[in-house]
Amino acid sequence: MSDAESLTTARSVQGALVLLAAAILALVFANSSLGPQYAAFWRTTYLLPGGVAVTAQAVVDKGLMTFFFLAVGLELKRELTHGALRHPKAMALPLVSAVGGMVAPALLYYGVNHSGHAVRGWAVPMSTDIAFAVGALALLGRRVPRNLMIFLLALAIVDDLGAILVIALYYSRTPRFIPLLAALGLVGALVFLNRRQVRGFGPFLGLGALLWMVLGLAGVDAPLAGVLVAACIPASGPARQSGAPPFVLAKRLERWLARPISLGIMPLFALANAGLTVSAQALTAKAAITLGVFLGLLFGKFLGIAGAAWLALRLRLAHLPTGVGYRHILGVAWLGGIGFTMALFLNALAFASGADRVAGKLGILVASPLAAVLGAAWLFWSPPVRPPLPKEPGVR
Repeated sequence: MSDAESLTTARSVQGALVLLAAAILALVFANSSLGPQYAAFWRTTYLLPGGVAVTAQAVVDKGLMTFFFLAVGLELKRELTHGALRHPKAMALPLVSAVGGMVAPALLYYGVNHSGHAVRGWAVPMSTDIAFAVGALALLGRRVPRNLMIFLLALAIVDDLGAILVIALYYSRTPRFIPLLAALGLVGALVFLNRRQVRGFGPFLGLGALLWMVLGLAGVDAPLAGVLVAACIPASGPARQSGAPPFVLAKRLERWLARPISLGIMPLFALANAGLTVSAQALTAKAAITLGVFLGLLFGKFLGIAGAAWLALRLRLAHLPTGVGYRHILGVAWLGGIGFTMALFLNALAFASGADRVAGKLGILVASPLAAVLGAAWLFWSPPVRPPLPKEPGVR
């Protein structure tokens, strides 16, 4: 599993536990006597030098999460150039499974919420939280096949790509022509740096900061600048005469970002977004949205991933990884229902502050731990795939 080692380290059990602790802390703050102060801290508008008005939540959601999207883009690029995604046969099963795992939850949600403002939340249950899913799988250690982690990583990366496309194409506002033209020019400059094999972080991050500002002005969700920068960072480097490994900028940046994101930015995002005041009003105000998100994550992801994988195997469009049985795919299908970071991000884009957003958040926070428990329990009790017995001499 060498291609996935750096990602597995970054999204390890430690990172998942820190993220879980931050989510629990947010819920405790929101439902304690500190609830009003907690909400006021994140939502109060602060005036920065130059007359720029921001909130602490916007700094996390629109600013720091750009680095999260940068890391996602780097992971995707690594897998496309050097990892599992570059082999069509190995990629077929996670690709088909991921598509099924995005379509089924969206359809389930739409079946419950097919009119009014609630329909905007159709994409909320379609994404898997890779940190929690990988953490849950890593907790099982040797009880799960080694290649199952690669399958989950490939599935989750395709899943993230789907969410990125939805954000860019559906949740972005009507683009403004002049800033969008400027953004295209900046992307062209990033491509030029890539072609020149520039080996420093500074030029890419500097242009990325400008791109972040211009995308916001253009009406496109600004954190997507991270994905565009990642796409332009060189994923290979010139060979060294000394025989040392080539300098690869993308790999260096991905390793540098791993711990700050998994132990800093993602827990901060959870602390800012997972706070939910548990009350009868929150439980019933927009019950259809909560039900749609809950059903989409817990059952839509399972049915979509498991059903698409079964169909691909049945039609011989894909094959199971070595040592992995279909029952293990079912366990990953349950883990796919852990929709936390990206689901909360999509929920904030789909709904304005108010009852709709609270209802979507409630569905996420109820379905995700149930999916984690079901997936971990299923895989814990799934026996390993036994290799075929060697044939005796003379037996055909």
